[in-house]
Parts: sequence; C-alpha cells; structure tokens
Amino acid sequence: MLARTCFLNVLMVVCTAVLLHGRVLAQYSMINTNPAGWALLTAGLDQVYDNQFTAAEAAFARLEKLTPGHPAVDLMRGVRLFYQWFPARIDGKLKQRCLQQLELAAQKADDWQKAQTKTNGSERPEAVFLYFTAEAMLAKISHYEHETFAVIRHAKNAYPYIQKGKAFQQQYPDFYLSTGLYNFYRDVYPEIHPFYKTVAWVMAAGDKRLGMSQLQLATQKALFVRTEAILYLTHLLTDYENKPTSALPYLAQLIVHYPDNPYWRYKYAEALLSAHQVDSIPALIAQLMAAPEPAYQQMGTLLKARYALELGQRSTARTFAGEVVRSSVRDETVRAYAFQVLARVARQEGQEKQARQYYKQMLELAEYPALRNQAL
Repeated sequence: MLARTCFLNVLMVVCTAVLLHGRVLAQYSMINTNPAGWALLTAGLDQVYDNQFTAAEAAFARLEKLTPGHPAVDLMRGVRLFYQWFPARIDGKLKQRCLQQLELAAQKADDWQKAQTKTNGSERPEAVFLYFTAEAMLAKISHYEHETFAVIRHAKNAYPYIQKGKAFQQQYPDFYLSTGLYNFYRDVYPEIHPFYKTVAWVMAAGDKRLGMSQLQLATQKALFVRTEAILYLTHLLTDYENKPTSALPYLAQLIVHYPDNPYWRYKYAEALLSAHQVDSIPALIAQLMAAPEPAYQQMGTLLKARYALELGQRSTARTFAGEVVRSSVRDETVRAYAFQVLARVARQEGQEKQARQYYKQMLELAEYPALRNQAL
C-alpha cells in the first residue's frame, strides 16, 4: 500500500511537471517585435527563396538560440524543406521531414495560442498566423500529392483562423494574404467548379475584387509572407484572370531579388509567353537548361516548345512538347501546357481528331481557367 501511494505521488509530480513544462513552452515572445530575431528570420527566408538552403538553415539555427522552442523556427524549417522538395517533388524522405516540421510548428503554435487565451483571455496574432500557415502548407502539400482526405483535414483546421485573421489585418498584415485568398477563391471557385456550390453556401461570402486588393496589400506590407503573396497574386492574375501583363512587374521583382532561383525565371518566362512578349525568352530558357536539377530542365524544354509555337515552328514545338510529355516532370500544369502545344499544332495542321484527344489529356491535368478555356 505504501509503495502504491509513493508511486502515485511520484506519478502526480511527474504529470504536474510535464503540464507546467508544457505551459512554459507554450509562451513565446513575438518575433516581429524583436529586431535581432526579425533580422535572422527575414534573412533566412530570403535565402530559402534564393535556393541558398544551407545558409538559410544557419540563420534559423541562430534564431533558435535567440528564441528557443519558438514555433516560427519550426515553420521556417518547414518552408525550407518544402522549397527543397518543390518543384521536383520526387524526394519522399525530404517531403516526410517537411511534413513533420510543419506538424510540429502547428502543434506548438496551437499550444501557444491556447495558453495565451487561457492566461490573458485574448489570442496572440503571431500564434494564430503561425498555426494557420503551417496547416495551410500541409493542405497544399496534400493537394499536390492528391491526398484528398488530408487536404480536407488540414483545410478544416485552417478555416476558422482565416476568419480570425480578418480582425488582425491592421495589427499583423500577413493576414492580408489569407483573407485575400479566401475572398478571391470563395467568390470564384464555385463558379468555375459548380460542384462546390453545394458545400460553399455554409462558408462566409467572398469578394473577388476585395481579395485582389488584399493580396496587393500583402505584397507591400506582409512581414513573413511578402514573397508568397507575390507568387499567389501573379498566379491569380495569370491563371485565373488571364492578365499576364499585369503579373510581369511583380515577377520581374522576384528574378532580380532572387537571382539564384530558376523557378522565378520559369514563372516570369511563363507569363511573358502568355502575354506574347518573347524577346527575353531565349535567355531565360538558357538559364533554366543550365540548372543542374532535371525539373528545371524539363520546364526549360516546355518553354522551348511554347516559344517555337509562338514563332510558328510547329515541328520544333511538337518535338519539345513530346519530350515534356514523356519526361518525369510531376508539375501537372507543365504537363498540361505540353498537351496544349501538341493540340494547337495538331489543329493548325488540320488534325482535328488528334487535337481533341490532346485537349482531353490537357483537361485531365489543367486546373486553372486560363488554360482550360483554350480547349473550348
């Protein structure tokens, strides 16, 4: 009996210590008000976006010493791992490490916001933002991998924090990105995909124009996600609004600011071709083909196909588009554009049946209106 009592006492002490320890760990300082921490975070993020992953990890390691256990460090490491995995998306171990890091960031941020609410009766904007961003990135990866149930789970976790973020936009301008995307997609997506009208009615109404304005504000004012805001804004302008010319100034900023990342050059060249502005395309193709990663070379081959089609070189366009279709590239939009080139060449050569088949294959991969509408 005495032994049992002693054991229970010890167990209670251990449990109490764990709970108290958890509560201590759930309270962090705000990085955006810490000049030294903020400098390390932004330097590391810039290095991630410029493909300087070793330097970025060194910055995040210094940030971790300055702010031990902070969920922002886990989120930044998750972002680094994501961009090492993307756009090739072939390294399963890298993806798993990324998922683990993002899940850890989400758990820590969730603990932080709960502790903050319990202690002060109010939520900490940075905790809310970190939790939302981690869950949104997990949903994004699941979407790329066609893991529908995982997408739904993470989106369900993130959705309430989109609504909470609306109240924090002035105080924490990173929320302009999440609220802007919500307002745009909530307004546009059910119209493009009528199936979602059956479920969208339970969600707060959106506003496409307001969403675009909020995204533009995010590109100017956001603390953590300014580059992501540029990426999303140019994506919506090019792929949904069919306004690639409006996207070009934003993408030009990225290739100047991040000269060592071929992905920004690809996105810039993609928008130039969609705007039928081809003078800079050969130099951009050469830079992509010089990249050591096969994924960028495959993107460069697609640019060759689209460029040849712009010049009326149908045989060359067909050859390069066929290379992309047969390649290992996992980016479905890249593959869809290759089928679009093949369809347009076939149609120009009077092979209407073959063109319809290529457009059908394109539609199986194409997600965005600017590309899908070309098959009509």
